[in-house]
Amino acid sequence: RDRRCGPPSCVKQNISIYTSDIFSVAFSPSGTVLATGSSDGTTRLWDVRDPHQPSLLATLTDTGDVFSVAFSPDGHTLATGTDDNIARLWDVRDSHQPMLLATLTGHTSDIFSVTFSPDGHTLATASGDSTVRLWDIHHPHQPSLLSVLTGHDSSVNSAAFSPDGHTLATASADNTARLWDTNIDSVTARICSLTPTITQSEWNQYLPGLPYQSPCP
Repeated sequence: RDRRCGPPSCVKQNISIYTSDIFSVAFSPSGTVLATGSSDGTTRLWDVRDPHQPSLLATLTDTGDVFSVAFSPDGHTLATGTDDNIARLWDVRDSHQPMLLATLTGHTSDIFSVTFSPDGHTLATASGDSTVRLWDIHHPHQPSLLSVLTGHDSSVNSAAFSPDGHTLATASADNTARLWDTNIDSVTARICSLTPTITQSEWNQYLPGLPYQSPCP
């Protein structure tokens, strides 16, 4: 028996309001809301509780093409990445009235991928500027930059956290995928194993007046 599936036999419903490319789709953790990001500069939220009859909940206006959309693990926040070099965080707890929480700036080229860590505390943004930025979003309305990952030689097109959140995978147009250790404790231990600990006399020379405290455990 031929079990191949294609339109129209396996299509529940087409979402056809758009007149421009749709670059990214993401379901909310509950599975009841779908976000779609488009080259028309908008992100749309859809009620898909009945996949046969999806309905538009809200339209979020970004600047430029929306290349990536992602829900936080608790479903309260939506991240969008666009070609104006900015990632945005939206409060979508009320999916009928989403609100802009914050804009994440610093990239110098398109943002092609946004992804949340499994605990929802960190956002990774991957860009055409060959870097990935990690953001602390414990408080989504006040995000802060944690680090900038460099090493790719071309656009970083995708990023994903491992289920335990300790590893980030990135894929680039330089024909490589890279794995990054995002566990602060293990990174600290590795750095300390390679770098001599500052001595008391060096501390007094470079940090006079401050009580000595070894940076390594």
